[in-house]
Amino acid sequence: MALTTVERADPGDLVAMAQCMAIDADTFPHASARFGTNAESARVWIARDRDEGRVLGFLAGRVGGAQLHVEGLAVEVGARRRGTGRGLLRACVDGSRDEGLARVTLHVSVTSLAAVRLYESEGFEVVRELPGFYPERAFGGETRALAMHLRLDPGTRA
Repeated sequence: MALTTVERADPGDLVAMAQCMAIDADTFPHASARFGTNAESARVWIARDRDEGRVLGFLAGRVGGAQLHVEGLAVEVGARRRGTGRGLLRACVDGSRDEGLARVTLHVSVTSLAAVRLYESEGFEVVRELPGFYPERAFGGETRALAMHLRLDPGTRA
């Protein structure tokens, strides 16, 4: 098992951003995140292989008002089920809390059961179901998403 480090991405690290885009394209039926756009509101965390330095996964989001909205969380196939996604999610939550944000929000397909379980295990709650959120071709004809959020308590860390 490769040891990983999780860090806030440098938007100028074009190699890391390209690796994130490749993981994104391999994971989702459409681009989940807009890498390199509106850098002021963008937040990206990456998980790297400690030995090789290559990106194994990312979490990309945007700050708006008092919240960070997660646009995408993906881990390359060979690095899944090893805590990488959880590490990225915790770094995002801790970073959002450090910025003084009130919550982290996200949308997830109802077909992504492992992702839903991960989010719930980290304290996220389903706020509502969103019918027709995704195009029919995105998730095998299933268009529903769950809107989830985590309220941040400024005094706690993951």
